[in-house]
Order: sequence, then C-alpha cells, then structure tokens
Amino acid sequence: MDIKVRRACPADWQAVEELVHRARRKLPRLWWWEEHLADDSFIVIECEGAVTGALLACPDESPVAWVRLAALGNGLDIGAWLDWTLSPVLDELRRREAQSLSWMDYGGWAGPNLQHRGFRRLTDVVTLAKFDRALPHTSGAGVRLRPVADADIPAVAAVDRAAFTPHWWNSEDTVRRRAASSSCFVVAQVANSVIGYAEGELRLPAAHLNRIAVHPAHQRLGIGALLLRDALLSFWRSGANQVTLNTQTNNLSSQRLYVSFGFEPVGSDTTVWERQL
Repeated sequence: MDIKVRRACPADWQAVEELVHRARRKLPRLWWWEEHLADDSFIVIECEGAVTGALLACPDESPVAWVRLAALGNGLDIGAWLDWTLSPVLDELRRREAQSLSWMDYGGWAGPNLQHRGFRRLTDVVTLAKFDRALPHTSGAGVRLRPVADADIPAVAAVDRAAFTPHWWNSEDTVRRRAASSSCFVVAQVANSVIGYAEGELRLPAAHLNRIAVHPAHQRLGIGALLLRDALLSFWRSGANQVTLNTQTNNLSSQRLYVSFGFEPVGSDTTVWERQL
C-alpha cells in the first residue's frame, strides 16, 4: 500500500472536505480549518493518491494548543494514523512555544490510543439541555445587558483570560468571529466596563449556548443568571424549542446555575485529553 504523510496545502481543500464529510471517526466542525491548509501543523495522509487522514492542531493566542481537525477514513488504523501525524504536529507546536496539546475526544474513539501516546485525562465535559420554558427569578442592580459591539472585543477577550484557565481562552480574533456569526452575543456592562458575556448559536429546532463568562471580580452577584436568562429568551424568540450547553464535570458552580434553570444532563460525557510539550 502506497502511504504518504505530508503537510497539507491549499489545493487539499476539496479532498479534506470530502474526508470530513464521509469519515465516521472525526471531530465536529468547530474551527475554521480551511484557513490553516498552509500551516506546518496541518498533516494529511495519502493512501494510493487519496487523502484518507488529516490532523490539525494550533493555539489561539494561548500556551495551550487544541486539536482543531481530526478525521480518518475507515481503512486507517487509529494508532498508525496518530504515529504518522502526531510527531510533526508536536514538533511544530514546540517551535511555536506551545506548552501543551489538548484534545476533546468527541465520541470517545481516540482516547485509548491517545493515552498510549503520552496524553493524560484533563477533565470531562458534560452536555446539559433545557426542554421547558420555566425561568427562575433573577436580579442585577446596576447591570446593563446589550448586544456586543466591535469596540467590546478586547474587553470580552480580557474577561475570558480572567475567568478561565488558558485551556479555554479565546483570542480577540476568535471573539470577533463569534460576534459576527453567533445568533446571540450579549455583554454585561457595569458603569462603562464590560464584565461578562454570553454567546451562542441557533441550530433549529435547537440552540446551543457556547459560553457564559463573568469576570471573577463580579461573580456570585447574579450576573451569570442574568446572561443565561437573556440568552434563553433570545433563542426562544428565534424559534428554538431546546437549548443545550457544555460545562466541565468539575465546574460545580456553573452546574448549580444551570440546574437552577432546569437544565439536565443528556448523552455521554466527553473526555478532554492533554499532553505536555
């Protein structure tokens, strides 16, 4: 069998797109992988001249890089695919001075092979869903909620950096993209400062809340509840009849908020794996 491992190039777009469409073992399409086809951290595998595997990892202005695209055809062994693609990706991430590589193992198909290649379990992510329209009482004196503006982008990214570990930071560029494409993106403002935000997208007949973040100096004041209520009302007005979100299983404060709004666990937890570089 003629196997070739090489860096991706812009001409691979259609072949990778077709692979992602047909592959059963893949990550959900959550990143703009097309823009990275010339990156040294984007590796493809050709088998008999056809692209049968792809792996892309890159950081987002964070010391933590994430696997942004992973897909392999049915004929490829997962372990062999990782051995061929992972080494050049790790070399490039080290060159970029990334400190670790994280992998959200949707579907659980990669985990055992990742563990055998130096990855360790970082956390688990649970999906919660709300099916009814009941809302608890919320209050927040002095807090103004409004749609995000372009001038808010640096402040929103700063909230991320204050509220989360580097694993979950969004760069200003990513926040700007989210603001342009999201169905709901609202910020919480106190005086003249942005101190929190909520962002999500419609996937009718459902919607998914991608993130709620509140600056630590303003947490435990009900601002997260205000943002969650506002996002739910926005989704419902747009026709959603179910809203989902994700959170880490060890993030108990966020889970208490979501449960108080009637969210409940659905499906299986997703493991996040990490390898130090």
